[in-house]
Amino acid sequence: MTNGTLLIIFVASLILFIFGFGLRDRNAGLALLGISLMGVLFASIYKAYMTFN
Repeated sequence: MTNGTLLIIFVASLILFIFGFGLRDRNAGLALLGISLMGVLFASIYKAYMTFN
């Protein structure tokens, strides 16, 4: 996976976070917040793994 792909995942996760935060009083908003959290964690952990491996 290239740095560009990780950047796209990270930015898409932040966009989902913004929409989820706006809808945080509904179940769909909480689901978007959870998905965005997992996307940011995946991108960060994978980049750290590739950097320090």
